[in-house]
Amino acid sequence: MLTKRLVLVILFAAWGLLGFGGLARAEDRVLYIPLDERPVNLDYVVATTADTIYVVTPPDFLLPDHKTPAPVDRLWDWAFKNTRSTTGMVLATDTLIYGGLIPSRNHELSREELLARVENFKRLKALNPRLKILAFTTLMRTPATNTAVEEPAYYGTYGAAIYRLTALEDKKETRGLDARETRELAGLKASIPPEYLQDWLDRRAKNLEVTFRLLDLTREGVIDYLVLGRDDATAPSQSHREYRYLLQQAEDLTADKFISFPGVDEGGLVLLTRLANLLAGEKPGVYLDYAPGPGPAIVPAYEDTTVGDSVAAHIAAAGGRIVTDPRAADLVLMVNTPPDGVTRETASPANSAALKPETAAYAKKIATYIAGGRPVALADIAFANGADNSLLAALEQAGLLPRLQAYAGLNTAGNAIGYALCQGLLARRMQPEDRQAILAVRLLDDWGYQANVRSQVDREIIRPYGVDKNNPGAYADRIFTAIREGMARFARAHLGDFKIDSLDISFPWNRAFNIGVKIR
Repeated sequence: MLTKRLVLVILFAAWGLLGFGGLARAEDRVLYIPLDERPVNLDYVVATTADTIYVVTPPDFLLPDHKTPAPVDRLWDWAFKNTRSTTGMVLATDTLIYGGLIPSRNHELSREELLARVENFKRLKALNPRLKILAFTTLMRTPATNTAVEEPAYYGTYGAAIYRLTALEDKKETRGLDARETRELAGLKASIPPEYLQDWLDRRAKNLEVTFRLLDLTREGVIDYLVLGRDDATAPSQSHREYRYLLQQAEDLTADKFISFPGVDEGGLVLLTRLANLLAGEKPGVYLDYAPGPGPAIVPAYEDTTVGDSVAAHIAAAGGRIVTDPRAADLVLMVNTPPDGVTRETASPANSAALKPETAAYAKKIATYIAGGRPVALADIAFANGADNSLLAALEQAGLLPRLQAYAGLNTAGNAIGYALCQGLLARRMQPEDRQAILAVRLLDDWGYQANVRSQVDREIIRPYGVDKNNPGAYADRIFTAIREGMARFARAHLGDFKIDSLDISFPWNRAFNIGVKIR
């Protein structure tokens, strides 16, 4: 059951005011500017850190609203006014430079205007030389399908072709093309209107130059720590191509200054966790335990590096360290990977609640750690965009869900790794009832909705009636009502141990892809 204090924290986050908890110190006041207004970047983050650090967020009217960019100049003014009274800042550079994540992919801003905004980071440091600035930026993604939901309109027609063209260009530079691929590349260049391709590449070139300048500011000590998040950056692709260029530019930056990992939406929580550890003078130890199968060697869907490399990068970015003995660990991070090494979507028929032998063995290991008094967080990345129903059913049957320190199975592997890790590391500083509430929200969102209710609504309403799930239009009320009812049923059926009185389900960006969850 959500405590009154955590209810207030979540409400404050929704109102864009303050997030604070009883264990946070006023002298450790931290300013946080999120990537956008979605709960995964704002409400969930503030609630998670509430017992640890004193977090101040901008008012709602200074944040992005889906495709509507934040009022960047006014947001900078707000940051400047708060600088002298702030110990540290965790800043989403996409919000402060482009106006938000989606605007970074669609903006019409000039190179000169963008670079002028980057220079504002120098002013922050000049106003408070002792200020710790931790920033996260994103590598512009390259979707492999025709979609204009978050990209320019022409990407809805030519997106798959643009993706394939740039993938071939990337491969040409790294491994070379055979005769068939060379002909395919020429055909793609002829099939895409040149003005569309040029618009897309010009915007990427400006965004890449901005990132180069952010690396310079990190090198100069203006930015104390910089994270580059890679969203939908499979290899080969234009995103992977640009990442290679960025690594060359950053080769002189040590791991205590710059790091990159696959994933974007976990960036704010990862850096707030790092700042909390820095302020406390701690470097918590994390012991890793992978599910049976290739585990750390897997390259998950939507990503360009192995799970092992991604986990290590997230731990380093959060201010932790990997240990080899669970008895010496502050957290045991269980990483649930697919036994055959193939990441399937959570809606796949393979994602049933039936108990599998490898799942039973892994659930038993989790039980052993918990029985031995080890704090356990579970990063559930066996499926993309949702939970592993078999593992969650096994943990539910064994009564282990409430005994986890943290759980995450949201969206991409990087997102889930970052969330499980950071909520697990911060759990030891939380009041027990707050930890339970945050854990329940993740189980409801990632297991209840993403792995179950969303598929049911898709089967019963969205597909039969040909509804666009990203723009449900006249079907919105029907879909959203079905989701709310499905979530209430799921909570009653599976999360009785959490004593949830009521659920408040919201719909960021008015679509059925993801939801916001609050419990009371």
